Amino acid sequence: MNNIVEKIWEYGAILVSTDDGFDLASGKKSPIYIDCRSLISYPDVMDLIAKEASKIVKKTGVEILAGGETAGIPYAAWISARTNIPMAYIRRRPKGYGRTSQVEGSMDSGKKVLLVEDLITTGYSKESFVEGIRNTGATIEHCLVVFDREQGGRERLKENGIELHSLVTLSETLDYGLKTGELSQEDYEKIQKYLEDGSE
Repeated sequence: MNNIVEKIWEYGAILVSTDDGFDLASGKKSPIYIDCRSLISYPDVMDLIAKEASKIVKKTGVEILAGGETAGIPYAAWISARTNIPMAYIRRRPKGYGRTSQVEGSMDSGKKVLLVEDLITTGYSKESFVEGIRNTGATIEHCLVVFDREQGGRERLKENGIELHSLVTLSETLDYGLKTGELSQEDYEKIQKYLEDGSE
């Protein structure tokens, strides 16, 4: 998986600011920001991600790949094309017009679904997707993300009966950055302290 870590650094998807930090969806600050959305512009890394993800997906025995709105959709599409497993996508909440659908694409009752997302932090934002999938009568026991920030997401999903699969973790990304000189020792230590303090 180190090839993906290398590409994430190479294409500038890791942003570090230990002084000012970055605003997260939770409203808190983080000294590191992972921009997996930017990776969709690079076919070589998307091919690599789809290849590694396909190995995991095939072992789960799922019948549908559900891309989470919006960042998970391109990843689900690339993996679907590689595995020939049907794809759908899921909104955070039902749209307020037309069929008022939350799920677009075919998702029949009883089908085994895997949620595809770009990144997970605490796992809180995944719960609306999981609820939407289960409301169709389909089952979901697996979630695949490109990047796991390792800040409680795995544990939160487990409480909902879902196993998390990730291609890259924050710890291995930081270790790689330090080893290759992409990340200074000072910034590495500041980020580690932020993580140890339990910040989100």
